Amino acid sequence: MRHILNLEIVTPVGSKYAGKVSEVTAPGALGELGILPGHIPILSVLDIGSLTYIDVATNSPKCLAVGGGYLEVNADQLIVLTETAEFSDEIDIERAEAAKSRAEEALNEDEAGSATYAKKMRALRRAKTRLTIATHDAN
Repeated sequence: MRHILNLEIVTPVGSKYAGKVSEVTAPGALGELGILPGHIPILSVLDIGSLTYIDVATNSPKCLAVGGGYLEVNADQLIVLTETAEFSDEIDIERAEAAKSRAEEALNEDEAGSATYAKKMRALRRAKTRLTIATHDAN
């Protein structure tokens, strides 16, 4: 029997995805995490970035923009708790480009190390990730 992971992606508004996958790549706080069936149990902080998985039913990669959170692997169960998760077809490119422009302008008006700088950098990373996911799957 082929080994699989049961992946569930949950946001504050409910379940975003639940299904069987053969692998997951996620943005961990300390770098990219690769999860395969049989992975040791872990609990990790999830960073802003691209979460990719291979759906067993279609054998094709699926990609989401995630906005931070937590990832837990236990046996062949992988649960992602994230602030936001968006597939490419859910991303409004014009809105993401406007958010990117606003974040860049706000950063230009701030000093590195200020109390608000990190928050503005997170906003810029979210916008860039959303644009990457939206344009990647459109090609």
